[in-house]
Amino acid sequence: MNKNIPNAEECERLLTEVFKLPADQLINAELICKVALRIGRDLKWLRDSGPYIALIRAGALLSHVAGHGPDHEQLAGAALRKLGYSEVATIVEAHRDLDFSGEQPVSEKEIVFIATKLVEKDQIISVAYKYDFKIEEAKDNPQEVADLKRKKEIAMKIKTALEHETEKNLEELAIADN
Repeated sequence: MNKNIPNAEECERLLTEVFKLPADQLINAELICKVALRIGRDLKWLRDSGPYIALIRAGALLSHVAGHGPDHEQLAGAALRKLGYSEVATIVEAHRDLDFSGEQPVSEKEIVFIATKLVEKDQIISVAYKYDFKIEEAKDNPQEVADLKRKKEIAMKIKTALEHETEKNLEELAIADN
């Protein structure tokens, strides 16, 4: 057990007592966590080592402790660093935007990132839908559309890498009971 990664009970305490998330955001965090753990456990089963399930759990549960507004991932990361959870903060800070070339295996960071793309409020959705919907909403803002298309391309690379490694459709893996 790593003392710099909060266990499930400590994450629950942080969500409810420290960050005081409302019920709808708690439901969202729990669903993101379930999806991330399904992906992480499948990879752990296939690999000789990693990914680190405790880090996935904490990163997924705590990914939206600063809400869903602009720069929420940086605000959440700063708050978690202040509490001594720098490893988790690194995961949380990358859940909205990261670089992924596909040359390295998918890590905890990419697992939490993609889990947040598979969840909208209390629903599991497809990665493509998540971005296509946002792109349509932003159609009058060319810069935002370009940024969303870039992020979608990264998300699709992660999706492809996961599907190649697990030999499963990512959305099916996200809803699987395992």
